[in-house]
Amino acid sequence: MDALWILLPSGQRRSGEWIDDTLARRVVEAGMTAKWPLAGVFPRQRVEVVRGNDPFAEVNALFYRRGWTDGLPIVPPTLGRVEATVRASGRPAQEEVAVLEPLGGMATVEKIAANAVMAGCVPESMPLVVAAVEAIADPDFNLRGVQTTDENVAPLLIVSGPIARTLEINGGCGALGTGWQGNASVGRAVRLIMNNIGGGWPVVVSFAGLGQPARYTLCFAEDAGASPWEPLHVELGHEAGASTVTVLRAETAINVTGGLKELTSVMASAASGFTMLHEGKVAVVLAPFVARRLAAAGYSKADVKAHLREHARMPAAHWRESWLNTGNGAKRRWPAWVLEAAEVGTIPVLRDAEDITLVVAGADIPIPQCAYFPSWGFPPCRVTRRIELPT
Repeated sequence: MDALWILLPSGQRRSGEWIDDTLARRVVEAGMTAKWPLAGVFPRQRVEVVRGNDPFAEVNALFYRRGWTDGLPIVPPTLGRVEATVRASGRPAQEEVAVLEPLGGMATVEKIAANAVMAGCVPESMPLVVAAVEAIADPDFNLRGVQTTDENVAPLLIVSGPIARTLEINGGCGALGTGWQGNASVGRAVRLIMNNIGGGWPVVVSFAGLGQPARYTLCFAEDAGASPWEPLHVELGHEAGASTVTVLRAETAINVTGGLKELTSVMASAASGFTMLHEGKVAVVLAPFVARRLAAAGYSKADVKAHLREHARMPAAHWRESWLNTGNGAKRRWPAWVLEAAEVGTIPVLRDAEDITLVVAGADIPIPQCAYFPSWGFPPCRVTRRIELPT
């Protein structure tokens, strides 16, 4: 019989309580004990020894029944793997990075590392994961709202700078798809951290009515080499050699085949309803083909954002007939600029052009494959953190 020494990934409050005690009660209240029969059932200690003929499978089965996975198999967070990942952060294991809503678990470096290991992260990605945790813990991100809403919002992580190449975070062909460990594991690590340390379990805490694939992982890099404009991190005030992660709240990812005309058409649809209501910040991904054609026509990045803001306008009649105005809870407090524009005839879906985060990514082929990420929630949110590498 073999054994694995496992670092427990679940969060504790500063008072010493485990968030799983709260979650276990909610599992019972929601009638979900068949799904998580072992919620809250684990040794109250830092390390657990799991024994069996196949301890890898034992850990996966145990963690799944305790509610500590996203439904996919995980890499057991053994002491050796976690310690190597902590070392790669350059920080002390017990340093508190953040306290995560809604259940107040302490995201220490060691707990973050355990969840990063479970997600399949290589140790070198730890500084990026830590920066992403700092970003979602920022009050502007409104993690409590993201964790508990009945909407399908997910963190969108955009990596900018040299670290994207180092960690093989894809910004080229298939950037939003499968096949790259960096994209998949870093975004997944953030979700596991949200669940296991913050307590954002589905059904019992998170009430996202339908969910979306981005709630597994949503992380990609901008392709600065394919862009005719300055990289995102430079635009946001960082030096060229720095690396950053920018985190937004994305309600979904919408594929847009075409250029500015098609993008403004999609942006002006009902997909932007919550963006308008909450004065949100959105992301637009331009295909390299589209970006180069626009640059050749004399467009700067600011020009593109100004064009999208000016032309992405919803007809006032469509807005008045939308579910947000006619459905449950229809008496909402719309921003003044929305109400004023509705009296004229068309409504811009964004308050300001700078509410657009514009990056270039995707296949470098003569096909205009772009994407639009509408936002959800308040306050308006675009949080950027510099990725601090260990010396």
